[in-house]
Amino acid sequence: MKPETDLVQPVIKSARPLALSIRAALATDLARQCAVTASLLLCLLAGMHGAGLLGGTAIKDAASGAFAPDFTLLALESRAFGIWGVIHLGLLGYTIFQWWPGDRASQRQRTIGWAVAASMLLNAAWILAAQAGNVGLALVLILMLVAALAWVIDGLSRYPSPYRVDALLVDGPLGLYAGWVLLAAALNAGSWLTVREIDFLGWGAEVWAVIAVAFVSLAGAVMAMTGRGRISAVLALAWGLGWLTYDRFLGEPQSAPVAMAAGFGLFFVLVCGISRHFQVGHAERRALRRGEPLD
Repeated sequence: MKPETDLVQPVIKSARPLALSIRAALATDLARQCAVTASLLLCLLAGMHGAGLLGGTAIKDAASGAFAPDFTLLALESRAFGIWGVIHLGLLGYTIFQWWPGDRASQRQRTIGWAVAASMLLNAAWILAAQAGNVGLALVLILMLVAALAWVIDGLSRYPSPYRVDALLVDGPLGLYAGWVLLAAALNAGSWLTVREIDFLGWGAEVWAVIAVAFVSLAGAVMAMTGRGRISAVLALAWGLGWLTYDRFLGEPQSAPVAMAAGFGLFFVLVCGISRHFQVGHAERRALRRGEPLD
C-alpha cells in the first residue's frame, strides 16, 4: 500500500497549474474591472435593503435601536445619511469610468481597483451585520472598510492624475466615500461601547465623544492634506460634523461640549483641505510661469 504522501503529491501537482491559471486570470485588468462592477451591484442591493426598500429592517431600527438617531452622543439623525445617495451615484460613475479603454490599464486603477471592490463588499457586509443586530461584527467590518479606503486614498496620492475627468469620477467619489466612512466608524464605535456599557477610565460618555470627534477631525485633516487637497473628503466630513453640531445643540441627546467639538472639527478640516488646495494650485502656477515641470 502506498504511503499517504505518495497519494497526495500527484493531486498537489495537478492542482498547481490550475492555481497558477486562476492567479494569472485575477491579475488581468478585466478581472479587476469585473470585480469592481460586481461589488458595486452587491453594494447597491445591500444599501437598498439597509434602507428598508427591499423589505429588510432599516438600519436605524436594527440591533434594538443601536443605530437609532438618539442612541448615543455621536448618533446622527436620518437626514444626515442622505449623503449615501450621492456616494452611490459617485461609485456608479467611477465603476463606469474604470471600463474606459484609456484608463483600464493605468497604474492608478491597478493600484486602487481591488481595494475599491473590497470596500464595497465590506460595505455590503456591514449592512447585513447591522441588520442582524451584531454591533461588534459591524464595528470590525467598518474598521476594515476604513483600512481599505485608506489604501485607496494612498494610491490616489501616489499616482495623481492631471485630468479633470479623474478628479470628477475617481478622486471625487472615492474621497467622499472615505471621508464619510471615517466618521461612520466613530459612530459605530460609539454604538458598540454604549451597547456593551463600556466606560474606559470612568470618564463618561461625553468626554469620550469629544475625544472621538477630535480624533476623526485630526484624521480627516490628514486626509484633506493629501494630493491637491482632498476636497470631496473634506465636504463629506463637513457634512457629518455639521449635522453632529446641529443634533447635539438642538436634538436629543443634547451636549454642548460635543456640539462645540464638532463645530471646531468642521472648521479645522475645512481650513486644512482648502489651504492645501490653494497651496498646491499656487505652486503649480508659479512653476508654469517659470517654465518648470510639474511634479
